[in-house]
Amino acid sequence: MATEVQRPAGEGKDDLLRTVDEKDLKPVHVWPNLVSIELIGALTITLLLSLMAIFVAAPFYRMADPELTPNPSKAPWYFLGLQELLLHMHPALAGVVVPTAVLVLLGAIPYIDRSKKGTGIWFYSKKGVPIAVFSAIYTTIWNVGLILVDEYLPAGGANGIAPWLKMHGFPDAFAEIFVPIAFMTFIPFSLWTIVKRRWQADMRECMIAMYSFFLASFIVLTIIGTAFRGEGMALSWPWDIPYPPHGKE
Repeated sequence: MATEVQRPAGEGKDDLLRTVDEKDLKPVHVWPNLVSIELIGALTITLLLSLMAIFVAAPFYRMADPELTPNPSKAPWYFLGLQELLLHMHPALAGVVVPTAVLVLLGAIPYIDRSKKGTGIWFYSKKGVPIAVFSAIYTTIWNVGLILVDEYLPAGGANGIAPWLKMHGFPDAFAEIFVPIAFMTFIPFSLWTIVKRRWQADMRECMIAMYSFFLASFIVLTIIGTAFRGEGMALSWPWDIPYPPHGKE
């Protein structure tokens, strides 16, 4: 018997998610289908890293000195997004509240979107790809724009949104907590509204937009923290960040 995943009323046959004949459904085993692909991927990455180690002269710093902190002192790459947030808001907000809220909201997605239609289908519908692409671009523009403003907005001897607000008489809590929370709430809310109106998106497609927002934010903040933060965590072009000669201090 053929099963058909239904779309909301008013959409044409061309917009159906998928028509599946149950007798054609076959199990896909982890071995060898998945494990073999993962093995090939691991061997390819190992080969590329080995070639880089042979042909690229990696810059070496001096031996570790507990009395001398490098400038800048950066976290592992997977924490650089959070370290970037620390530059723009209160430490408790960037280091505790935001990561906790993100994990809770990501874990809540299956409880918010409880529909079983389109389960396991990449991007869910024909609207999924344009929604994901738009969401990523929209989020990237907001993130990069806010980082640039917070880096270069003059505030009487300092730069940044928080110093500018404090210079005009706003309290520290408003500048370092309320304003960042307002931006972090406004961006996904405005994205949700745009996607809802522009594509007449259902809950699953809105969740695609929200996850794209999270993923784009994580990637942008990580790249900037990794490649565009030089001495004193100031914004710099990657090629302007000084490194010691190979094998020397």
